[in-house]
Amino acid sequence: MKGSTHILGGLVFGFLFNVPGYALPAVVIGSTFPDIDLKFSSLVPSKGKKKSLWNTHRGITHHPLLLLGLFLIWVSLERYLPQYHFYWQFLYGFWVGYLSHLVLDALTPLGIPVGASYYPRLKIPLMKTGGVGEKIFALLLGVSFIGVVYLKSRGIL
Repeated sequence: MKGSTHILGGLVFGFLFNVPGYALPAVVIGSTFPDIDLKFSSLVPSKGKKKSLWNTHRGITHHPLLLLGLFLIWVSLERYLPQYHFYWQFLYGFWVGYLSHLVLDALTPLGIPVGASYYPRLKIPLMKTGGVGEKIFALLLGVSFIGVVYLKSRGIL
């Protein structure tokens, strides 16, 4: 998935998950954060080297356990330090964005890892990254975003 598709998906998730408006920037950051591994070329294994969760794109930063860990941290902070609820909403927004990223990447042929190694992977290969399918999907996300914002403004969602 391209960054713009992840951002659109993150915003749709943000509205559907009732992230407060002031925390939507955290949703945008969370929706692109898992691809931070693309910035470090040393993570890409050299030819012939076995891929692992630790040395390649869509490895550890795309693992659902990281998402679960973030969720548990957020729940714990909300429970034990509720007086800082305002601040924890930013972590919640980041988590929602992160969730949207993993869901969208699971819709590509590579998918996301679900085990202790690079394989097995969860994938529902509906579209290729950057392909026509993703462009159509991004358009649908854009329309969905407008629809969700409209329904929220009317108090329907």
